[in-house]
Amino acid sequence: LHVNDFHGFAEPYKPVGSDEILGGIAYLASKARELRNEKPSLLLAAGDMMQGNNWANFFQGGSVMELLNEMSFDAMVLGNHEFDFGQAVLKKRISEAKFPVLGANVEGFDRLTLYVIRELKGIKIGIIGVVTEDVPATTDPRNVAGLHFSPPLYVIEEYIKELRDKADIVIVLSHIGHPLDRMMAEKIEGIDVIVGGHSHTKVTKPVKVRDTIIVQAWEHSKALGVLDLTLRDGKIVSFDGHLEEIKPQTGKEDPQVLAIVEK
Repeated sequence: LHVNDFHGFAEPYKPVGSDEILGGIAYLASKARELRNEKPSLLLAAGDMMQGNNWANFFQGGSVMELLNEMSFDAMVLGNHEFDFGQAVLKKRISEAKFPVLGANVEGFDRLTLYVIRELKGIKIGIIGVVTEDVPATTDPRNVAGLHFSPPLYVIEEYIKELRDKADIVIVLSHIGHPLDRMMAEKIEGIDVIVGGHSHTKVTKPVKVRDTIIVQAWEHSKALGVLDLTLRDGKIVSFDGHLEEIKPQTGKEDPQVLAIVEK
């Protein structure tokens, strides 16, 4: 299960050009909880979660981190806009997280996890995260003073063998955009799944490039990405996926998440 580019849009809203009210993180959380109860699952965030809507900005992402903890995310990769409140605030947010925050291609920022190995029903899943190297051009340069952002594909190539030795399945949690996700799959062998963000792409069905499955779940909690993997002997033998569009439904909110939104 995956989300990306939430940008703090916690409440349902009517997007420009739409006649429908969409989104609402309490509804998304309820659907995620329902699906997680059905089978062994991971819940992943592909960046740009903590900045954007005033619901996030007034609390410098603190409200979002409370939400993500309540929803029991397994991992998150930094997006470029995670740096918008400066490094001190970002370090505070990461210290509040009850899950690893990834950024394998960020040098000089000591709170990040390179990669994480999760185990589900005896299957070891390696998750590595990368963010766009354009971060200094997409936030105030003062926010990233002293940091270096290496080319994401170079870093994935460097660590892929190490991950493959430790895990049955390798997932790249990527905040570089869908076109570059496809390029990564084209150029680098050994990646099973790329869970993407940054380009706000509505990938309604998973895309396969060579042996890599690529997904991305739109934006602003308007969709929950669902990817089902069927494994045999620790290897993916088939897959299926879709976007679960999120709309307000009476009585379908997650009560704990709703309480955080209303607070």
